[in-house]
Amino acid sequence: MNKSARFRQSIDFIEEHLYEDIPLEQAAQAGYTSLMQLYRDFYTYTGHSVKEYIRKRRLSGALGLIKTSQLPLAEIAYSCGYSSQQALCKYVKSATRMTPLAYQKSETCYFFPRFDSETIRQVTVTSETIPRTIQLKFYYPKQRGIEHQAVAALRTLLPEYEGRIFGRDGEPREGLFCYELAVEYDPEVLNRLAGSLGQELTEVPEFCSTFAKTAVRSDESEIGLAWDYLYLKWLRTSMFVQDDGRYFEEYLCKGGEVKKLLLYLPVRKRMDYDKISVICCADSKFLVSSREGEQAEEEASAAVLKVLSRHHPELIRTAREWYVARNGMIYTCGVRLEQAIELPADSGAEVLLAAAGRYAVLESSSCSDREAFTALLDAWIQENGWSKEDLPAFTTYETGGQAEPDAITMRVWIRLKDVKNG
Repeated sequence: MNKSARFRQSIDFIEEHLYEDIPLEQAAQAGYTSLMQLYRDFYTYTGHSVKEYIRKRRLSGALGLIKTSQLPLAEIAYSCGYSSQQALCKYVKSATRMTPLAYQKSETCYFFPRFDSETIRQVTVTSETIPRTIQLKFYYPKQRGIEHQAVAALRTLLPEYEGRIFGRDGEPREGLFCYELAVEYDPEVLNRLAGSLGQELTEVPEFCSTFAKTAVRSDESEIGLAWDYLYLKWLRTSMFVQDDGRYFEEYLCKGGEVKKLLLYLPVRKRMDYDKISVICCADSKFLVSSREGEQAEEEASAAVLKVLSRHHPELIRTAREWYVARNGMIYTCGVRLEQAIELPADSGAEVLLAAAGRYAVLESSSCSDREAFTALLDAWIQENGWSKEDLPAFTTYETGGQAEPDAITMRVWIRLKDVKNG
């Protein structure tokens, strides 16, 4: 049995005893592992501590009952593992900023799904002190391979250096790409770097922060995939958001060669949650175009913009809501229409109607991974007793307009049947 299968057994044990006083030692034993390893595995697989996972799962179940049942609060509290009605009210208000009664009457729904996926990379979350360093900037005409060129140049200057080496992308200058290196502070090292490769030397004081970290072998494509995983997968489903401060990498060398890199992403605990609502909507119309293939989304979006620029350029300036739907390798992209428009028959675009009805909608200011949002909304629909229409989900992106041009709200929409469990 592999590690992920053993972890699933621990998850199964926790879910079976979710509303009881869970002995975590037994949860670890269910997965044939130690308690300390279980703690580490929870961060790796779910991005949550084991206690945070249990707390959120219990609250998710309790809020589902508050929203959909007529049970008294005290009964919900005891059935979901809370010591009292007051304890449940405290957690509800902490998570939703509403009382249970206000939450019941609101359109917003809180949901935290059961973990049901496999990790790709080992991720740890730890508070770590980064030592005082000397930062230098390396410029190069090509972006690809700039990290290796920078480290090689540093090794030429400091062949005997055995301290820690950090790096991250810098700001381009005069047509050259930049990579920033940092080495542990030492007066002798500072003197050797001054006036050589180390142009724009900066001393950076010691600092401490919380990081999500993962190791990756020294391969450019692997490093890119690892960063994508941290940002688009792990961070998206974890209990953390990116903190102030920039990411960076640490080079792990052996025999003078870089063997692995440690990726550091500064994080902090998230204080908000993605909003799920059930709302009744009027008809909505979108001007759309569809394409198929690896670049389908980009091509479909470009086709719509081309039609608008040719026939209705004023809509490009006023458009605030954009549409994306996927069916296999076919992408349909478009823009919301506030009024009827005329198009020539050969325009390559069409008007799509999103019919009036009841929709489950997940809203977030994060625009990273539509598939993850759709899966989350699907899980919420199933767990809360709704049935969905046999129609594809779609996503809209709404900009903040002139007041907040950089603000984007993403919403995933799934059409529901009018009757629950229908």
